[in-house]
Amino acid sequence: MRDSDSYAAASRRIQAWMLGAWVLLVLSASLYPFTVDPARFADAAAGGFTGLREWRTPSQRDLLVNLLVYVPVGLLVPLVLDPRRAAARRWLQAIGSGALLSFGIELLQHAIRARVPSLADWVLNVASTAIGATLALLAAWLPVRPLATRLRRLNVSPALGLLLALWFAAHAAPFLPRLRPGRVQGAIEASLALSPSVGGIAAWFAAYLVLSAVMRTLFRRETFWPLFLGTVAASLASRLLFVGQTLTPDELAAAALALPVIWRLRRRTHAASRTPLLGIVCVALLVAGLAPFEFSASAQPVSWAPFAGLVDGRVDELYLGTLDRLFVAIGAVWIAAGSALGAGLGTLLLLGVGTVTEVAQAWLPARVPDTTDLVVMILAAILVRISERPGLRVGAG
Repeated sequence: MRDSDSYAAASRRIQAWMLGAWVLLVLSASLYPFTVDPARFADAAAGGFTGLREWRTPSQRDLLVNLLVYVPVGLLVPLVLDPRRAAARRWLQAIGSGALLSFGIELLQHAIRARVPSLADWVLNVASTAIGATLALLAAWLPVRPLATRLRRLNVSPALGLLLALWFAAHAAPFLPRLRPGRVQGAIEASLALSPSVGGIAAWFAAYLVLSAVMRTLFRRETFWPLFLGTVAASLASRLLFVGQTLTPDELAAAALALPVIWRLRRRTHAASRTPLLGIVCVALLVAGLAPFEFSASAQPVSWAPFAGLVDGRVDELYLGTLDRLFVAIGAVWIAAGSALGAGLGTLLLLGVGTVTEVAQAWLPARVPDTTDLVVMILAAILVRISERPGLRVGAG
């Protein structure tokens, strides 16, 4: 197989993953807050889904969102399909895919009281898909290199895909944009009102180191810094542009502190940098787990059930959110697997750090000791073990 064919096939696989991820984002944003009422859906079905048959004039915000949100669907579907198919056929299939997706979502919205299905929304979504499909056909005429030419490996590990998905989900969920300038300004003011914390900075410091390692593994050396800095900028901006997100001074400070460390590690080869990177991440996690270092004389009980905070509504404000914690825990195990210690000893080291912090948190009234990180690390070790197969290497760095 020629290199160009390999790159084209790998690019279609990546674009298929991007399409799947975007569809999940559309579903999440369209069905939020996920309060499904089966009885309401049954009543709507008995009435012939009248909501979908009514034209409700959208607000300016809804008009803009519905015209933009399906553009990636229309853009990616023709890129994923076999290029040997006729362009007109791929264009029609893309529009049909967007129409079916939007139709299904509008039907499901009959079961969610916070949502109002509308024929206008469906028409706008179809038009949005058509815009994306047209852009895809126009792009096919341009002399653009396949997406995979920027990768170091053509076979992307599922663990890396999961880490990137967790990162972007953590910064944008529930994927409802703040489109009014006043709401963005309010988000900025809320961020400025927050105070930094040592634990939060250390946790985000570890997170950005993991992100840099993931992107260094994925992308060629010459494309790393533009893509990494672009991802950092987009991530920070997402905190202000999406509902429910907050840009904290902890994350800003951690991003700034991580850049010189990442630059220093980049002076080593990719393989040689993984061992010192693991050591730095362990120290950062230890600091993040023990801050604010205000120990009490009496111990609080440890929650042995993982993710107990999600069940009873408790919030540990001095640490990362659930998605961020998953990203760091899984990423740390993935880094350990590539270090000189290997997956076994590296995971044991991380479990040791996690055990020390969780036990110590029993004497930290500001913290909530639980087994979440430990369980996630064990599951991550299994995931990394079964997913890290040798890939087709196409570059160095």
